[in-house]
Parts: sequence; structure tokens; C-alpha cells
Amino acid sequence: MKGFIYAQFKLLVRKPATFLLMTLFMIVFALMLGNTGGAYSSYVPVYSEMNQKDTKRIMESLEGYGSQRYEVVDEEKLMKAVREGDAEAGVLFYEDHFEYVRSAETPGFQLLQQNVEKAYYDFLQEKKIVDSQATNSDDIIADLNTPVFTIDAKSLASEDDWIYDGKLQAIFGFAVFFVIYTIGYNVINLLVAKQNGIWDRFILSPAKKWEMYVGIMVYAFFLGYIQVVLVFSIFKYVLGIDFYGGYWKTLIILIPYVLCIVSLTVLIAGLSKNVQTFNAMIPLISVSFAMIGGAYWPIEIVSNKVMLLLAEVVPIYHVMDAFKQVTLYGQGLTATVFPVSILVLMSIVMMGIGLNLMERRQH
Repeated sequence: MKGFIYAQFKLLVRKPATFLLMTLFMIVFALMLGNTGGAYSSYVPVYSEMNQKDTKRIMESLEGYGSQRYEVVDEEKLMKAVREGDAEAGVLFYEDHFEYVRSAETPGFQLLQQNVEKAYYDFLQEKKIVDSQATNSDDIIADLNTPVFTIDAKSLASEDDWIYDGKLQAIFGFAVFFVIYTIGYNVINLLVAKQNGIWDRFILSPAKKWEMYVGIMVYAFFLGYIQVVLVFSIFKYVLGIDFYGGYWKTLIILIPYVLCIVSLTVLIAGLSKNVQTFNAMIPLISVSFAMIGGAYWPIEIVSNKVMLLLAEVVPIYHVMDAFKQVTLYGQGLTATVFPVSILVLMSIVMMGIGLNLMERRQH
């Protein structure tokens, strides 16, 4: 088995073009669509009737989040920017409240809303504490125990609410999509071996047939995993993309997903009569899975119940859900137990069926 794995990596060193090309596709598509993916780099005009000091304090908080580009403008310019589509939304700050101006409901507005409300309410909390310093200790305690603002608890954490980051959506989506091709066109060696009669030679050789199975699948797993890790690392450490503290967690979640895709391609190989059939099925299945599973766009914007039901049986849907939990929502790995368990279950079922079909076709 070690010999098979070594031979595959040696072949990769000699001909790395396909691997590098797929990696480049991941990066380029994520950059192209991520930059137009909504709120991540959107322009947000701000109008304020607060004093200059308070306005500056809130603006510093907003700019610290790094998700949008804010600019203080007059009210007329704000309205014009939103009306003409130069900005998807604007914010108006007043002494005791704030308002949004938007042209339509967009996924990017969720992130804008989250940032603005956090900055404004943090400012009010600090202001309350400063004002309380002029009173005695009992008043300070009473003020701190009294809510600074009144807000419906469902406004930020309701079942229908969700957080969107166009950059991460594109990075995750295209990484889990293109890695299917990387893994698939290495698992295809199982079909090549069968079609070229290499299986028959193993009957007369000391090597065992299962060693070729395992060797090729282990190589495909490591190649796919290394590729996605490389892409994530480039975006984080070279391009400075914020993974919201969940970078290392995404690398752990990636393991069952890559294993699931290896199993999926083995199943496709078992269903394929020859290499040509396999080559036709891989793009058909990968594109369908990407569309249904939420790789191209956030699954949260899909309202069709049939499509959402179909998404439940697509590996991409579950890995994207797990990625978002540990990044955008700041959850720990325990929050991903369900989607990861589904991926592992899919892996076992598809691997078992795929290997069984391949064995049957040989007899």
C-alpha cells in the first residue's frame, strides 16, 4: 500500500499541473465572487445628528469590524447613494436611536445590521457608565442593572435570522466544490486499473488488491485535504481574510467532508461502466450538489421546501453549515456534531455500496 501512495505522490511531483490548476480555480473564483458577494466590502453612507465626539466613537467601532466601508455624509447624499444603488443601505444616527435606509432586502444587510446595532449599543452602554460616575455607588449599580436600551430579543437571534459574509461564502463554497474534481480525477485510477486489466495481474502478484484500493483512496484523501488547507491558509495568512476565530476548527471539519467526497467518487466509479461514463458523471453531480447544497449562494435564501429537503442529502450542505457555525456564529465544534455525523454516515454508506459495485463488475 505504501508503494501505491508513494508512486502517486511521485507522479504528482512530475505532473502537478492539474492540482495547481484546480487550486488556482478555487482562489480565483472565490476572489471574483467574494468581492461582489454582498456586505463584506460594501459601501455604507452614514448620517449623524450626534455631536462630533460621539459620532467619531461609533465610526471607530464600525470600522474596527472590517466588514464594510463607512463614510459620514449629509442626509441628501445618503439618500441618493441608496436610491441609485451605490450603497445597498445607509444608516442615520440620532441621540436616542438610529434608522436604516435600504432599497431592498439583501443577504449583506444582515451583517450590516449586526455591526451597526452592536456598535450603537456598546456606545450607549459606555455613555451610561460615564454618566453614572457623577452619582453614588448605589445609583451606579442600579444603572448597570437597568437595560440601556429596549429591543425585541428576536431581532438578532430569531429562527429566521442569519449572518452573511460574502467572502467566506465564496471561499468555502468554491473550495468544497472544486475539491470534488481533485478527488474524483484521482479515484478514477480505480477504473483505469480495472479497464486496463491491472486487476487481473494482482491475482498472480504478491501484492493484494485491497492495497491498491486503499492506496488510491488514501492518496486522493490527502491530496484533496491538502489542497483545501492550502487555499484556506492563503486567504487567511496572505490575503488577511477573517475566519472569526474558527480557522483551525474548519480544518477539523474538513476531514469528514473530504472522506465523504472520496466515498462519493468511489460510488460513482462503481456505477460507471468505463472512464468515459465517470468523466461525464463527475461534473454533472458536482455542479448539482453545489447548487442544491448552497456552495454558489447562501442556502438561507432558498425558500422552496423541496429544494431544502434535497439539500439534506447533499454533503456540501452539511459541511457549509458546519463551517458557518464555527466561523460566523462563533460556535465550538460541539455545535457541528450533527452535520459531521451525517457526513460520516454518508461516507460509510457510499463507500460500502461503491466498493461492492466495483467488485461485482469484475466478475
